[in-house]
Amino acid sequence: MGIFTDTYIKGLKPKANRYEEYEGGGFGIRVTPKGVKSWIYRYKIADKTDKITLGHYPTMSLANAKKRFLELSGLRQEKINPKERLEQQKKELQKRQSNTVEKLAEKWFKEYVTTQRKRPTVIRKQIDRDIIPLLGKLEIDAIQTLDISEALSKVVARGAPIHANRVLSSLKQLFNYAMSQGHMNHNPAAVIRPKNIGGQEHPRERYLSLEEIRTLWLFLDSPQNQMSLQTKSAIKLILLTGVRTAELRLAQWGEFNFEQSLWTIPAKHSKTGIVTKIHLSSQTKAILHELKENSTSPFVLSGADKQTPLTENALPRAIKRIQERVGVSDWTAHDLRRTFATQLGESLHVDPVVIEKCLGHKMPKIMATYNKNEMLLQRKEALNLWAQYIENLLKDNVVPLQIKRA
Repeated sequence: MGIFTDTYIKGLKPKANRYEEYEGGGFGIRVTPKGVKSWIYRYKIADKTDKITLGHYPTMSLANAKKRFLELSGLRQEKINPKERLEQQKKELQKRQSNTVEKLAEKWFKEYVTTQRKRPTVIRKQIDRDIIPLLGKLEIDAIQTLDISEALSKVVARGAPIHANRVLSSLKQLFNYAMSQGHMNHNPAAVIRPKNIGGQEHPRERYLSLEEIRTLWLFLDSPQNQMSLQTKSAIKLILLTGVRTAELRLAQWGEFNFEQSLWTIPAKHSKTGIVTKIHLSSQTKAILHELKENSTSPFVLSGADKQTPLTENALPRAIKRIQERVGVSDWTAHDLRRTFATQLGESLHVDPVVIEKCLGHKMPKIMATYNKNEMLLQRKEALNLWAQYIENLLKDNVVPLQIKRA
């Protein structure tokens, strides 16, 4: 056979048995009884004949097949076995593909985050929404600080500078894990500072004034609020007890002893990793009883399927809608907790140590070592006083509540 042409290749018909046609130099085409045509390269090296399939026609054109043949025949002329070189390249590619940021992130999450972190779902979301889409395909051996900075800049550009800082923190932990496992020799995120990504973060100082508390509470009680019982109850419960949002969101009815007026938050739901006990005032119990009467879920605040807790985003979204309607602006669920602590001190003059205990904070090490007093009685008194204070606050005569339509 002479020089291959497209017309000639197209004209090759299947036969009863597979057959091959060669142009010269080992470049050929194989035709099966079913009419499948494959480009092949047959060569001899070190007194051994071997054959490589280059691709299938017409997916691989004649021109591309010829180009690939010339590349491989060039290796043979250099005394390199083309088949062995291809197998080596395949192994290297598989190794690179198994050493991507995506593979590393999945390994880190499975082997470390799920067992060592209290809120693995937060990290899971960062991996799925930010780390894999922006950096997942990069090889960990090749990733540079610039790659990370550019990826985080995209997070900032979509209006989430603080979130970008959180992702940076997770990336630093991810690459530290990789170093500890021998996958990397350095941490490419180590030199990046939050102030150069999302900006310097300053602790929030926002808390609600007594008038704002009253306005908010009256809105929650008004028939125009158009909010679910769960959402408005969650806001009230955080204000009354000062618990963390996650502690309330994950709470199950089995944690409550209404006869003893006690809520026992398990260590797995507590940020400090210790069991926390919260006194239930009569006002708090009334809210909980209403929730329980209207629920078939094991969770105090349940998701749509009744078998999972309320989602993390549900309360922040509701709070945003409230701010737009009632005129109490710029506050978050955590600011309600700060409001609780601040007003206990400013309005009720509760001892700061008692407030810290109410918040479930760990005491300074030296104090914790010598003082094991949980101050349950003092905390009970503080929570009862605060609940009654809010109740009295709602009875005061002020200008009628102004609510914008939803």
